[in-house]
Amino acid sequence: MSTLPRLDYLTTGLPNAEAYEVWKGVVGALFEPHPFHPTQRLPTGSASGVVVGDMIVARVVFTAQCFRRDRALIERTPDHFLFHLYNVGGFNGRISGHETTIWSAQVALIDLRLEVNTHAASSDTISLIVPRSLLPGIGEAGLPPRLEPARNRLLAAHLAALREGSAHLEEADVPEVVARTQEVLTTLLDPSRPIDRLETPALDRSLLALAEQAIRANLASPDLSPEWLATELGISRASLYRLFAPYGGIMRSVQERRLLAVRAALSDPLETRLLSRLAADFGFQSEAHFSRSFRAQFGSTASEFRAGQVKSARESEPTSLDVLNWWWERLGSRSA
Repeated sequence: MSTLPRLDYLTTGLPNAEAYEVWKGVVGALFEPHPFHPTQRLPTGSASGVVVGDMIVARVVFTAQCFRRDRALIERTPDHFLFHLYNVGGFNGRISGHETTIWSAQVALIDLRLEVNTHAASSDTISLIVPRSLLPGIGEAGLPPRLEPARNRLLAAHLAALREGSAHLEEADVPEVVARTQEVLTTLLDPSRPIDRLETPALDRSLLALAEQAIRANLASPDLSPEWLATELGISRASLYRLFAPYGGIMRSVQERRLLAVRAALSDPLETRLLSRLAADFGFQSEAHFSRSFRAQFGSTASEFRAGQVKSARESEPTSLDVLNWWWERLGSRSA
């Protein structure tokens, strides 16, 4: 099996001027990064992502800065949509033809054929970049800067799951993942679809998607239980049990979600937390219980898995900016 091309650009520890040059190269096809005012240090950031067919999904962290995309940049760079989930931070400014404010847990919908001018706080985000050709008809009548809360929750849940699973995708998985993402986006971005009629196979039914989003957002909470989840979703416990019956039950799903979240974190080059902190942050009551559960689920200890990821990262060459630029050109040619 073949793993997917990675795009890792880490600037932590580099001198400010050098980190800025790397960062500017990473985001150069999207935006021009600028400090808020000339007396500030140069803006920087890091990105760790995967190319999934004609899409790119990445975790992106950056310092406070301005992002600008003017007509000259639009005319010389590829035509895409950027779906940008802010886990931490946010911004205010102009995207997709609208003045807006985006904050934590919201997804910014950015049509890159239009100018961008934003002031962003230090942020930790998930970015999904999709060529316009994959979403025919989307944005022709204008794209809102963000979705209504119910649709936003579903889109945020999909982006988080896509990022979490991307580190372990194989080439054989790509067609299904791309098709599912296309269906999710076209469904959620269709304003003619009432929120109570958003059930599609790709969304795994809106109620289940919302349940998984609620679980993912509350993995460390001691209140995470069938009773709490039923109340959060506004359904009976019996309905909740039926919803999760095909997946082995609610708490088994919660346990698997916790383990997958830890494994995804250990696969992330931007992740620096100790194993004990990760275990606690994802809801394990003891490190011993976490260690047993991780080994039973994945066949190795968490320490062994992290060591393997570190060894692989050290042995691989940093991604050249030429590779990223080649992907921009390839994706852009397909949306022409």
